[in-house]
Amino acid sequence: MAAVAIAAISWIPQSLQSPSPVSALYCWPGDPPAVYQACVDYNKGIGQQVANQRELARIQSQINNAEAQMNAIGALINNLKRDIAAQQALIAQTQATIDDLNRQIRLGEADVTRLRAHMGVRDELLNQRLRYVDAHGAMNYLQLVLTANSFNQMMDRMVAAQQVAASDRKLLTDLAQQHSEVTLANTALDEKKGQVIALLQQEKAAEADLQKSLKAQDAALAYAKQLEVQLSAQYAAVQAQRAAIDAQVAQLQQQYQAAAKAAGGGTGQFEWPEPQCGHGCISQGFGCNSYWFEQYEPSCPYPHRIHTGIDIAGPYGTPIVAADTGVVYFYPGSYGYGNYIVMIHGNGYSTLYGHLSRFNGAMSSGAIIARGDLIGYEGSTGNSTGPHLHFEIRTNNLWRDPCIWLGC
Repeated sequence: MAAVAIAAISWIPQSLQSPSPVSALYCWPGDPPAVYQACVDYNKGIGQQVANQRELARIQSQINNAEAQMNAIGALINNLKRDIAAQQALIAQTQATIDDLNRQIRLGEADVTRLRAHMGVRDELLNQRLRYVDAHGAMNYLQLVLTANSFNQMMDRMVAAQQVAASDRKLLTDLAQQHSEVTLANTALDEKKGQVIALLQQEKAAEADLQKSLKAQDAALAYAKQLEVQLSAQYAAVQAQRAAIDAQVAQLQQQYQAAAKAAGGGTGQFEWPEPQCGHGCISQGFGCNSYWFEQYEPSCPYPHRIHTGIDIAGPYGTPIVAADTGVVYFYPGSYGYGNYIVMIHGNGYSTLYGHLSRFNGAMSSGAIIARGDLIGYEGSTGNSTGPHLHFEIRTNNLWRDPCIWLGC
């Protein structure tokens, strides 16, 4: 993926500048396969690059809600980080290939020098032979026969003449082959040098886009800081609610854990909390995400948030049941988790049900509720973007992925 390429971004809507145009790189099929594929992948990312440009402008100029802007900018920053990593990998891969080609060129030039030196010696031998022939004339085979003193001398002269002729033929054949080898070696060197030039151009374009992406990331982070100031009071209230929930769970566990366990809870077996809407209704799983109002978690990527449960998005008013036997407590609220329920099950297990539209009016806090009993109805109270149930499973007051127990 290629990163967002944006030049000089002003975060004031009235002076929002147009992003720099994005252009594709030329991918030469003669490049080494790994670099050619990386270049092709880079060009495929151009569409994403343009989309990110538009998203950045939309976040600034069209989204009026600061919370929505923060969540959108967080997702964009994560995309930028992935794109920057891809660009850096492309540059590193290209540079490694350039270094390898330069090494091959140096070795090839040394081979050509050796071939030329050897060929020079053979050329000189041929010149000497030609000068001798020019000075003494070509070999007269008839004279060699007629002037021989004996049959043996004649045969020796004939064998010697044949050896001289064979040596001349071999010298000419070797010279022709060496000239061909030098030509081929020079052609291979020129091809490698052409690859280096093409790769250097590709690397230069990738580095330019990388700098634009880094600049866009800095601008997005700066804007996120501005939004963070605007949302700090709301986020502090949500964090205070989470801290209060932690304290509530700790207190309730001390108070009711034994009673819940005695009633049959705390076995580590949980029922799906929304029977009318199964695993296919999960709209968000457990783990790191970019929603700014989630729980802070430094091990997660920017904006360092983690979703501490699963969201089950069924129709508004869908019945919610107790996932395990335990003691129930109802908490009405207008922010964060909105109307939520905490249940203590024993053996350190507890569950939380958030964003409910209403509770089961036939029950009261402190009552022991059996697994599968109706406790409330799905809603969208608190910090919610639509009807859903936020469901958590905690062990010793530490939230864990509910799917570990529910098999989702």
